[in-house]
Amino acid sequence: MKSSLVVTLAVLACAGSAFAQTTSVDRAFTATGTSCEDVTWSDETLEQYPNIAQACREVMERDGRYYVRFEGEVQRVRNRGREVTVDFEGGDRLTLTPPEDMSLYIDGRQRSPRDLAPGDRLNFYVPQDQLVATFFAGEPQSAPAEQAPIRAPEPEERYAATEFDQDRLPQTASALPFAALAGMLLVVLGAALTAWRRLS
Repeated sequence: MKSSLVVTLAVLACAGSAFAQTTSVDRAFTATGTSCEDVTWSDETLEQYPNIAQACREVMERDGRYYVRFEGEVQRVRNRGREVTVDFEGGDRLTLTPPEDMSLYIDGRQRSPRDLAPGDRLNFYVPQDQLVATFFAGEPQSAPAEQAPIRAPEPEERYAATEFDQDRLPQTASALPFAALAGMLLVVLGAALTAWRRLS
């Protein structure tokens, strides 16, 4: 009986420790008020996004949770909108991985992530308890929310040039057929000149 109790207590202690570690890792920031200066970002968040504090535009409290608002510019859209690379205004670069059926509201219009294009402006919120992009379909204080996971861009994605998704644009034709046609025309022209010279 005692050994079973000891095992149970040990399991509960390990579970509690694991839960505490998960909560600590997942927490994006802590806040003491509705000002960007009241926000303290977690070490894990700062490790991925060292300049995230400079990108804060405002802090909102909703249902007992704090949210930080960000503005960003779309730099790249891949995989039919399932990867959207965004530059924080005044901050870092991140990649959103929104669900395929997610709806975004930009300038009051409903958009699908696959319809986004480089240069589009996004407003989104990050809640204090996890590092995800939250979009509100209307007034942030009361509107329904949808979330898109955030990940740091891979090293090869950290480019300055703006690019469209290859899936969104038609492939341009190769120049090889035109070169072959030009070569054939030159051969025909050469044969015609040779025949003309012999006849004259």
